[in-house]
Amino acid sequence: MSKPIVAIIGRPNVGKSTLFNRMVGKRRAVIEDFPGITRDRLYGEARWEGKIFDVVDTGGFLHDPEEEFVREIIKQVFMAVEEADIIIMMMDGESGVMALDIDLIDRLRKYDKRVLYGVNKIDGPKKEKSLLTDFYSLGIDLFPFSALNGYGYEELMDSITEHLPEVDEEKSEYPRVAIVGRPNVGKSTLVNSLLSKERMIVSSTPGTTRDAVDSVCSYYKRNYILVDTAGIRRKGKMAKTVERYSFLRTIKNIENCDVALIILDAIDGVVELDQKIAGFVTSAKKGAIIILNKWDAVTKETATADEVKKLVYDKLWFMKHVPVLTISALSKKRTSKIFPIIDRVIEECSKRISTHELNLFLRSAVSGKEPPLYRGRRVKIYYISQVKTNPPGFIIFTNKKEGIKPQYIKYLEHKLRDRFVFEGAPVDFYVRQRMHK
Repeated sequence: MSKPIVAIIGRPNVGKSTLFNRMVGKRRAVIEDFPGITRDRLYGEARWEGKIFDVVDTGGFLHDPEEEFVREIIKQVFMAVEEADIIIMMMDGESGVMALDIDLIDRLRKYDKRVLYGVNKIDGPKKEKSLLTDFYSLGIDLFPFSALNGYGYEELMDSITEHLPEVDEEKSEYPRVAIVGRPNVGKSTLVNSLLSKERMIVSSTPGTTRDAVDSVCSYYKRNYILVDTAGIRRKGKMAKTVERYSFLRTIKNIENCDVALIILDAIDGVVELDQKIAGFVTSAKKGAIIILNKWDAVTKETATADEVKKLVYDKLWFMKHVPVLTISALSKKRTSKIFPIIDRVIEECSKRISTHELNLFLRSAVSGKEPPLYRGRRVKIYYISQVKTNPPGFIIFTNKKEGIKPQYIKYLEHKLRDRFVFEGAPVDFYVRQRMHK
Protein backbone atom coordinates (compact mmCIF):
# COMPACT_ATOMS: atom_id res chain seq x y z
CA MET A 1 0.00 0.00 0.00
CA SER A 2 1.62 3.25 -1.15
CA LYS A 3 0.87 6.38 0.87
CA PRO A 4 0.08 9.73 -0.81
CA ILE A 5 2.94 12.25 -0.86
CA VAL A 6 2.80 15.93 0.14
CA ALA A 7 5.82 18.03 -0.89
CA ILE A 8 6.71 21.30 0.86
CA ILE A 9 8.52 23.73 -1.43
CA GLY A 10 9.51 27.39 -1.38
CA ARG A 11 12.48 29.72 -1.33
CA PRO A 12 14.97 29.50 1.57
CA ASN A 13 13.97 30.51 5.10
CA VAL A 14 10.20 30.63 4.63
CA GLY A 15 9.77 27.96 7.35
CA LYS A 16 9.50 24.74 5.33
CA SER A 17 11.36 22.63 7.87
CA THR A 18 9.35 24.12 10.76
CA LEU A 19 6.10 23.12 9.04
CA PHE A 20 7.56 19.70 8.18
CA ASN A 21 8.47 19.09 11.83
CA ARG A 22 5.00 20.10 13.00
CA MET A 23 3.37 17.79 10.43
CA VAL A 24 5.45 14.70 11.20
CA GLY A 25 5.49 15.30 14.94
CA LYS A 26 9.23 14.75 15.26
CA ARG A 27 12.24 16.95 14.65
CA ARG A 28 13.37 15.19 11.49
CA ALA A 29 14.89 18.09 9.51
CA VAL A 30 17.69 20.51 10.43
CA ILE A 31 16.55 24.12 10.97
CA GLU A 32 19.08 26.93 10.75
CA ASP A 33 19.08 30.50 9.55
CA PHE A 34 21.14 29.76 6.48
CA PRO A 35 19.89 29.27 2.90
CA GLY A 36 19.68 25.69 1.71
CA ILE A 37 20.64 24.13 5.06
CA THR A 38 18.10 21.27 4.78
CA ARG A 39 20.46 18.34 4.44
CA ASP A 40 18.98 15.16 5.82
CA ARG A 41 15.81 13.32 6.84
CA LEU A 42 13.74 14.87 4.10
CA TYR A 43 10.75 12.60 4.59
CA GLY A 44 8.37 11.73 7.40
CA GLU A 45 4.95 10.27 8.00
CA ALA A 46 2.07 12.59 8.90
CA ARG A 47 -1.35 11.68 10.32
CA TRP A 48 -4.43 13.86 10.43
CA GLU A 49 -8.03 12.90 11.16
CA GLY A 50 -7.29 9.23 10.50
CA LYS A 51 -5.49 9.83 7.19
CA ILE A 52 -1.83 8.92 6.73
CA PHE A 53 0.54 10.43 4.16
CA ASP A 54 4.24 11.05 3.58
CA VAL A 55 5.69 14.56 3.73
CA VAL A 56 8.81 15.63 1.81
CA ASP A 57 10.90 18.60 2.89
CA THR A 58 12.92 20.20 0.08
CA GLY A 59 15.90 22.50 -0.21
CA GLY A 60 15.22 26.22 -0.67
CA PHE A 61 14.33 27.24 -4.23
CA LEU A 62 16.91 29.69 -5.60
CA HIS A 63 17.52 31.22 -9.01
CA ASP A 64 21.12 31.10 -10.16
CA PRO A 65 21.46 28.61 -13.02
CA GLU A 66 25.18 29.35 -13.31
CA GLU A 67 25.81 27.79 -9.90
CA GLU A 68 25.91 23.97 -10.07
CA PHE A 69 24.71 23.56 -6.47
CA VAL A 70 21.66 25.73 -7.21
CA ARG A 71 20.90 23.76 -10.39
CA GLU A 72 20.89 20.56 -8.32
CA ILE A 73 18.54 22.08 -5.72
CA ILE A 74 16.12 23.17 -8.47
CA LYS A 75 16.25 19.64 -9.91
CA GLN A 76 15.48 18.18 -6.49
CA VAL A 77 12.57 20.56 -5.92
CA PHE A 78 10.89 19.62 -9.19
CA MET A 79 11.54 15.90 -8.71
CA ALA A 80 9.59 16.30 -5.46
CA VAL A 81 6.85 18.20 -7.34
CA GLU A 82 6.56 15.43 -9.94
CA GLU A 83 6.19 12.63 -7.41
CA ALA A 84 3.87 14.51 -5.03
CA ASP A 85 0.09 14.24 -4.94
CA ILE A 86 -0.26 17.62 -3.21
CA ILE A 87 2.20 20.52 -3.06
CA ILE A 88 2.43 23.13 -0.34
CA MET A 89 4.18 26.20 -1.74
CA MET A 90 5.25 28.32 1.20
CA MET A 91 5.82 32.07 1.30
CA ASP A 92 6.93 34.40 4.11
CA GLY A 93 4.26 36.80 5.39
CA GLU A 94 6.82 39.04 7.08
CA SER A 95 9.03 39.60 4.02
CA GLY A 96 6.10 39.91 1.57
CA VAL A 97 5.99 38.71 -2.04
CA MET A 98 9.44 38.15 -3.54
CA ALA A 99 10.49 37.67 -7.15
CA LEU A 100 11.45 34.04 -6.38
CA ASP A 101 7.89 33.39 -5.12
CA ILE A 102 6.42 34.66 -8.39
CA ASP A 103 8.89 32.61 -10.43
CA LEU A 104 8.00 29.44 -8.50
CA ILE A 105 4.24 30.07 -8.81
CA ASP A 106 4.62 30.50 -12.59
CA ARG A 107 6.54 27.23 -12.84
CA LEU A 108 3.98 25.34 -10.76
CA ARG A 109 1.16 26.43 -13.11
CA LYS A 110 2.68 24.14 -15.76
CA TYR A 111 1.95 21.08 -13.61
CA ASP A 112 -1.42 19.39 -13.29
CA LYS A 113 -1.07 19.25 -9.50
CA ARG A 114 -3.09 20.38 -6.49
CA VAL A 115 -1.10 23.28 -4.97
CA LEU A 116 -1.88 24.89 -1.62
CA TYR A 117 -0.30 28.33 -1.32
CA GLY A 118 0.67 28.91 2.30
CA VAL A 119 1.72 32.23 3.79
CA ASN A 120 3.79 31.50 6.89
CA LYS A 121 4.62 33.64 9.94
CA ILE A 122 1.02 34.83 10.27
CA ASP A 123 0.54 34.19 13.96
CA GLY A 124 -2.84 35.79 14.56
CA PRO A 125 -5.82 37.72 13.06
CA LYS A 126 -4.05 41.10 13.31
CA LYS A 127 -1.08 39.93 11.23
CA GLU A 128 -3.44 38.20 8.83
CA LYS A 129 -5.14 41.54 8.20
CA SER A 130 -1.96 43.60 7.90
CA LEU A 131 0.43 41.23 6.09
CA LEU A 132 -1.75 39.43 3.52
CA THR A 133 -2.61 42.50 1.39
CA ASP A 134 0.60 42.14 -0.63
CA PHE A 135 -0.22 38.51 -1.49
CA TYR A 136 -3.76 39.03 -2.82
CA SER A 137 -2.29 40.49 -6.03
CA LEU A 138 -1.00 37.00 -6.92
CA GLY A 139 -4.53 35.85 -7.80
CA ILE A 140 -4.31 32.59 -5.85
CA ASP A 141 -6.14 31.09 -2.86
CA LEU A 142 -4.06 31.65 0.24
CA PHE A 143 -3.64 29.70 3.47
CA PRO A 144 -2.32 32.06 6.18
CA PHE A 145 -0.74 30.19 9.10
CA SER A 146 2.12 30.04 11.54
CA ALA A 147 4.25 26.89 11.34
CA LEU A 148 5.81 27.91 14.67
CA ASN A 149 2.75 28.49 16.90
CA GLY A 150 0.08 26.59 14.92
CA TYR A 151 -2.24 29.47 14.01
CA GLY A 152 -4.23 28.42 10.89
CA TYR A 153 -2.52 25.02 10.88
CA GLU A 154 -5.72 23.02 11.31
CA GLU A 155 -7.31 24.68 8.27
CA LEU A 156 -4.24 23.86 6.18
CA MET A 157 -4.24 20.22 7.31
CA ASP A 158 -8.00 19.89 6.73
CA SER A 159 -7.50 21.09 3.16
CA ILE A 160 -4.60 18.66 2.60
CA THR A 161 -6.58 15.64 3.81
CA GLU A 162 -9.69 16.75 1.91
CA HIS A 163 -7.75 16.57 -1.36
CA LEU A 164 -5.62 13.47 -0.69
CA PRO A 165 -6.13 10.73 -3.26
CA GLU A 166 -7.80 7.54 -2.14
CA VAL A 167 -5.22 4.87 -1.30
CA ASP A 168 -5.58 1.56 -3.06
CA GLU A 169 -5.28 -0.94 -0.23
CA GLU A 170 -5.37 -3.99 -2.44
CA LYS A 171 -2.19 -5.98 -2.06
CA SER A 172 -0.46 -7.20 -5.16
CA GLU A 173 -1.07 -10.86 -5.89
CA TYR A 174 2.68 -11.27 -6.43
CA PRO A 175 5.28 -10.92 -3.65
CA ARG A 176 7.24 -7.64 -3.89
CA VAL A 177 10.98 -8.14 -3.58
CA ALA A 178 13.04 -4.96 -3.08
CA ILE A 179 16.68 -5.22 -4.12
CA VAL A 180 18.62 -2.75 -1.98
CA GLY A 181 22.24 -1.86 -1.39
CA ARG A 182 24.83 0.81 -1.89
CA PRO A 183 25.80 1.83 -5.44
CA ASN A 184 27.74 -0.58 -7.65
CA VAL A 185 27.25 -3.78 -5.64
CA GLY A 186 25.47 -5.39 -8.61
CA LYS A 187 21.76 -4.82 -7.95
CA SER A 188 20.76 -4.24 -11.57
CA THR A 189 23.08 -7.02 -12.76
CA LEU A 190 21.27 -9.38 -10.41
CA VAL A 191 17.85 -8.29 -11.72
CA ASN A 192 19.04 -8.78 -15.30
CA SER A 193 20.34 -12.21 -14.35
CA LEU A 194 17.06 -13.22 -12.70
CA LEU A 195 15.04 -11.91 -15.64
CA SER A 196 17.54 -13.33 -18.17
CA LYS A 197 17.37 -10.13 -20.21
CA GLU A 198 18.87 -6.67 -20.21
CA ARG A 199 15.90 -5.07 -18.46
CA MET A 200 17.98 -2.24 -16.97
CA ILE A 201 20.98 -0.21 -17.98
CA VAL A 202 24.00 -1.51 -16.12
CA SER A 203 27.06 0.69 -15.85
CA SER A 204 30.24 0.72 -13.80
CA THR A 205 29.32 4.27 -12.77
CA PRO A 206 27.92 4.16 -9.22
CA GLY A 207 24.27 5.12 -8.96
CA THR A 208 23.20 4.44 -12.57
CA THR A 209 19.74 3.41 -11.37
CA ARG A 210 18.13 6.73 -10.52
CA ASP A 211 14.71 5.39 -9.66
CA ALA A 212 13.06 2.13 -8.72
CA VAL A 213 12.20 -0.16 -11.61
CA ASP A 214 9.54 -2.87 -11.24
CA SER A 215 9.80 -6.11 -13.20
CA VAL A 216 7.67 -9.23 -13.05
CA CYS A 217 9.79 -12.34 -12.81
CA SER A 218 8.61 -15.94 -13.07
CA TYR A 219 10.24 -18.96 -11.42
CA TYR A 220 8.59 -22.38 -11.73
CA LYS A 221 5.22 -20.76 -12.54
CA ARG A 222 5.37 -18.51 -9.46
CA ASN A 223 5.55 -14.76 -10.13
CA TYR A 224 7.47 -12.14 -8.19
CA ILE A 225 7.76 -8.37 -8.58
CA LEU A 226 11.43 -7.38 -8.47
CA VAL A 227 12.07 -3.75 -7.53
CA ASP A 228 15.55 -2.55 -8.40
CA THR A 229 16.13 0.52 -6.23
CA ALA A 230 18.62 3.35 -6.53
CA GLY A 231 21.86 2.80 -4.62
CA ILE A 232 21.84 4.50 -1.22
CA ARG A 233 24.77 6.86 -0.79
CA ARG A 234 26.27 8.43 2.30
CA LYS A 235 24.31 11.34 3.78
CA GLY A 236 26.84 14.01 2.85
CA LYS A 237 26.75 13.08 -0.84
CA MET A 238 22.96 12.97 -0.88
CA ALA A 239 22.67 16.54 0.35
CA LYS A 240 23.80 18.13 -2.91
CA THR A 241 22.42 15.80 -5.54
CA VAL A 242 19.24 14.19 -6.78
CA GLU A 243 20.10 11.15 -4.66
CA ARG A 244 18.01 12.77 -1.91
CA TYR A 245 14.85 11.76 -3.75
CA SER A 246 16.23 8.44 -4.93
CA PHE A 247 16.84 7.79 -1.23
CA LEU A 248 13.23 8.65 -0.39
CA ARG A 249 11.94 6.31 -3.09
CA THR A 250 14.24 3.52 -1.90
CA ILE A 251 12.90 3.87 1.64
CA LYS A 252 9.32 3.77 0.28
CA ASN A 253 10.13 0.65 -1.75
CA ILE A 254 11.50 -1.02 1.37
CA GLU A 255 8.32 -0.07 3.25
CA ASN A 256 6.13 -1.49 0.47
CA CYS A 257 8.00 -4.75 -0.12
CA ASP A 258 7.40 -8.23 1.26
CA VAL A 259 11.07 -9.23 1.29
CA ALA A 260 14.22 -7.12 0.91
CA LEU A 261 17.34 -8.58 -0.70
CA ILE A 262 20.28 -6.75 0.89
CA ILE A 263 23.07 -6.93 -1.68
CA LEU A 264 26.65 -6.83 -0.37
CA ASP A 265 29.92 -6.83 -2.27
CA ALA A 266 31.70 -10.03 -1.20
CA ILE A 267 35.08 -8.45 -1.98
CA ASP A 268 34.52 -5.41 0.26
CA GLY A 269 32.64 -7.25 3.00
CA VAL A 270 30.24 -5.30 5.21
CA VAL A 271 31.00 -1.58 5.28
CA GLU A 272 29.32 1.10 7.41
CA LEU A 273 26.82 2.04 4.70
CA ASP A 274 25.75 -1.62 4.41
CA GLN A 275 24.99 -1.58 8.14
CA LYS A 276 22.80 1.50 7.71
CA ILE A 277 20.91 -0.02 4.78
CA ALA A 278 20.34 -3.22 6.77
CA GLY A 279 19.16 -0.95 9.59
CA PHE A 280 16.53 0.62 7.28
CA VAL A 281 15.18 -2.85 6.46
CA THR A 282 15.13 -3.78 10.16
CA SER A 283 13.33 -0.53 11.09
CA ALA A 284 10.73 -1.18 8.38
CA LYS A 285 10.10 -4.64 9.93
CA LYS A 286 10.55 -6.49 6.63
CA GLY A 287 11.59 -10.01 5.80
CA ALA A 288 15.18 -10.06 4.56
CA ILE A 289 17.84 -12.09 2.78
CA ILE A 290 21.52 -11.10 2.69
CA ILE A 291 23.09 -11.66 -0.73
CA LEU A 292 26.88 -11.73 -1.00
CA ASN A 293 27.46 -10.87 -4.65
CA LYS A 294 30.71 -11.18 -6.67
CA TRP A 295 31.55 -14.38 -4.76
CA ASP A 296 33.47 -15.70 -7.77
CA ALA A 297 36.04 -12.91 -7.24
CA VAL A 298 36.79 -13.94 -3.63
CA THR A 299 39.92 -16.01 -3.02
CA LYS A 300 38.57 -19.19 -1.45
CA GLU A 301 41.97 -20.16 0.01
CA THR A 302 41.76 -17.23 2.43
CA ALA A 303 38.02 -17.19 3.10
CA THR A 304 35.45 -19.98 3.08
CA ALA A 305 31.73 -19.28 2.77
CA ASP A 306 31.16 -20.13 6.45
CA GLU A 307 33.95 -17.81 7.57
CA VAL A 308 32.63 -14.94 5.47
CA LYS A 309 29.07 -15.50 6.77
CA LYS A 310 30.42 -15.31 10.33
CA LEU A 311 32.06 -11.97 9.47
CA VAL A 312 28.76 -10.74 8.00
CA TYR A 313 26.86 -11.66 11.18
CA ASP A 314 29.56 -10.00 13.31
CA LYS A 315 28.92 -6.71 11.49
CA LEU A 316 25.16 -7.21 11.10
CA TRP A 317 24.62 -8.64 14.59
CA PHE A 318 20.98 -7.50 14.55
CA MET A 319 20.32 -9.76 11.53
CA LYS A 320 21.58 -13.11 12.74
CA HIS A 321 18.16 -14.60 11.91
CA VAL A 322 18.54 -13.60 8.23
CA PRO A 323 19.81 -16.20 5.71
CA VAL A 324 23.01 -15.41 3.78
CA LEU A 325 23.52 -16.59 0.20
CA THR A 326 26.74 -16.28 -1.82
CA ILE A 327 26.21 -15.69 -5.56
CA SER A 328 27.69 -14.23 -8.71
CA ALA A 329 25.07 -12.11 -10.52
CA LEU A 330 27.34 -11.77 -13.55
CA SER A 331 27.86 -15.51 -14.11
CA LYS A 332 24.41 -16.34 -12.65
CA LYS A 333 26.03 -18.76 -10.21
CA ARG A 334 23.52 -19.80 -7.50
CA THR A 335 21.10 -16.98 -8.43
CA SER A 336 18.25 -19.49 -8.89
CA LYS A 337 18.58 -20.41 -5.19
CA ILE A 338 17.24 -16.97 -4.30
CA PHE A 339 13.59 -17.77 -5.11
CA PRO A 340 13.13 -20.76 -2.75
CA ILE A 341 14.65 -18.65 0.05
CA ILE A 342 12.25 -15.78 -0.76
CA ASP A 343 9.34 -18.23 -0.51
CA ARG A 344 10.66 -19.53 2.81
CA VAL A 345 11.04 -16.04 4.30
CA ILE A 346 7.53 -15.03 3.14
CA GLU A 347 6.18 -18.18 4.79
CA GLU A 348 8.08 -17.43 8.00
CA CYS A 349 6.75 -13.84 8.08
CA SER A 350 3.17 -15.10 7.86
CA LYS A 351 3.65 -18.03 10.27
CA ARG A 352 1.26 -18.29 13.21
CA ILE A 353 1.98 -20.26 16.40
CA SER A 354 -0.86 -21.53 18.58
CA THR A 355 -1.29 -20.01 22.04
CA HIS A 356 -0.83 -23.45 23.59
CA GLU A 357 2.55 -23.97 21.90
CA LEU A 358 3.65 -20.44 22.79
CA ASN A 359 2.87 -20.91 26.46
CA LEU A 360 4.77 -24.21 26.58
CA PHE A 361 7.70 -22.28 25.07
CA LEU A 362 7.25 -19.44 27.60
CA ARG A 363 7.31 -21.79 30.60
CA SER A 364 10.54 -23.34 29.33
CA ALA A 365 12.16 -19.94 28.62
CA VAL A 366 11.19 -18.45 32.00
CA SER A 367 12.33 -21.55 33.92
CA GLY A 368 15.70 -21.18 32.17
CA LYS A 369 15.98 -17.51 33.07
CA GLU A 370 13.49 -15.44 35.04
CA PRO A 371 13.20 -11.65 34.56
CA PRO A 372 15.42 -9.76 37.05
CA LEU A 373 13.79 -8.41 40.22
CA TYR A 374 12.19 -5.01 39.82
CA ARG A 375 12.55 -2.75 42.88
CA GLY A 376 13.18 -5.84 44.95
CA ARG A 377 10.04 -7.64 43.77
CA ARG A 378 9.62 -10.65 41.52
CA VAL A 379 8.47 -10.00 37.94
CA LYS A 380 5.98 -12.61 36.73
CA ILE A 381 5.02 -13.36 33.13
CA TYR A 382 1.55 -14.86 33.01
CA TYR A 383 1.14 -15.82 29.37
CA ILE A 384 1.95 -15.03 25.73
CA SER A 385 -0.09 -15.03 22.53
CA GLN A 386 0.49 -14.11 18.90
CA VAL A 387 -1.50 -11.06 17.84
CA LYS A 388 -0.38 -10.56 14.24
CA THR A 389 1.71 -11.73 11.28
CA ASN A 390 3.79 -9.86 8.68
CA PRO A 391 5.74 -9.36 10.83
CA PRO A 392 4.87 -11.84 13.57
CA GLY A 393 3.91 -10.00 16.75
CA PHE A 394 3.57 -11.41 20.28
CA ILE A 395 2.00 -9.96 23.40
CA ILE A 396 3.18 -10.96 26.85
CA PHE A 397 1.25 -10.22 30.05
CA THR A 398 3.12 -9.42 33.24
CA ASN A 399 2.56 -8.04 36.72
CA LYS A 400 5.25 -5.35 36.21
CA LYS A 401 5.59 -3.90 32.72
CA GLU A 402 8.58 -1.75 33.75
CA GLY A 403 10.35 -4.90 34.96
CA ILE A 404 10.53 -6.43 31.47
CA LYS A 405 13.70 -4.81 30.14
CA PRO A 406 14.88 -4.82 26.48
CA GLN A 407 17.63 -7.32 27.38
CA TYR A 408 15.00 -9.79 28.58
CA ILE A 409 12.93 -9.28 25.41
CA LYS A 410 16.10 -10.08 23.44
CA TYR A 411 16.49 -13.26 25.48
CA LEU A 412 12.87 -14.26 24.72
CA GLU A 413 13.36 -13.52 21.03
CA HIS A 414 16.48 -15.67 20.94
CA LYS A 415 14.63 -18.55 22.62
CA LEU A 416 11.60 -18.06 20.36
CA ARG A 417 13.81 -18.38 17.28
CA ASP A 418 15.51 -21.46 18.73
CA ARG A 419 12.08 -23.07 19.01
CA PHE A 420 10.11 -21.74 16.03
CA VAL A 421 12.89 -20.41 13.70
CA PHE A 422 11.21 -17.39 11.96
CA GLU A 423 14.08 -17.38 9.47
CA GLY A 424 14.54 -13.97 7.81
CA ALA A 425 11.45 -12.61 9.59
CA PRO A 426 11.48 -9.78 12.11
CA VAL A 427 9.46 -10.37 15.28
CA ASP A 428 7.78 -7.84 17.58
CA PHE A 429 7.06 -8.17 21.29
CA TYR A 430 4.48 -6.08 23.13
CA VAL A 431 4.40 -6.01 26.93
CA ARG A 432 1.09 -5.49 28.77
CA GLN A 433 0.53 -5.19 32.48
CA ARG A 434 -2.21 -7.28 34.03
CA MET A 435 -3.57 -7.26 37.54
CA HIS A 436 -2.91 -10.29 39.78
CA LYS A 437 -5.23 -13.20 39.30
